[in-house]
Amino acid sequence: MAKKDKNKENKVSTDESTGSKIVTVLIVLVIVVIWLAIFGVLIKLDVGNFGSEVLYPVLKDVPVVNMILPEPAQNQSDTSTSKEYDNLTEANARIKELESQLAANKNAGSANQSDVSDLQAEINRLKKFEQEQSAFAKRVQEFDKNVVYNDKAPDTEEFKKYYEEIEPDNAEKIYKEVCKDYEYSQEIKDQADAYGKMEPASAAAILSEMTNDLTLVAKILDSMQTSKSALILQNMKPTTAAQVTTKMTAMKNK
Repeated sequence: MAKKDKNKENKVSTDESTGSKIVTVLIVLVIVVIWLAIFGVLIKLDVGNFGSEVLYPVLKDVPVVNMILPEPAQNQSDTSTSKEYDNLTEANARIKELESQLAANKNAGSANQSDVSDLQAEINRLKKFEQEQSAFAKRVQEFDKNVVYNDKAPDTEEFKKYYEEIEPDNAEKIYKEVCKDYEYSQEIKDQADAYGKMEPASAAAILSEMTNDLTLVAKILDSMQTSKSALILQNMKPTTAAQVTTKMTAMKNK
């Protein structure tokens, strides 16, 4: 009899233990479900952009699971709308594309006013970018030109070497002008060498016939050694020599 009572007590204890475990498991499951529900709500509400920016790209194609994802906004689904552009060519192409899209939406008559406003805002942004880039390119071109042709700028030969080493995208026109000036300067030096090898009297006679272009005469003499140009000036008429000397001085002080 005592043995039966003991077995009965053990059975009751076992049943209570099993029931306690089941209750514990159910409580844990309820807590997990609650947290999953909270997590799903946070994702659906896109708190902190976690749903749209983190989970949407990963889970958007997963059936059932993608139902908890937030609806992608127009500006999120179309990343090209707010794309930053590196040059005017891309920006102009995008402007034309958006203008065509905007015109098509307006002609269709069923366009969402919000979409139309977004397209117009993006077009305005790109046009502002275009204006700023054009103004910047113009300032860069003017700056580069002023640097090259500044009164205190280095010799054009130095700039010629410089532009030969870089991409001439923004300096093509200046590069051509520099090359032209370099060739002209080289011609002056060649002429100066030729006149410097002549007799001073002969060189003076020829150069005196060029008084209609005193600047050229002054440049030729200025490209010579001082001793040679002085001898040529001595063999010129005083008035001609004075005019050439004045021109040479003005060129140096310029």
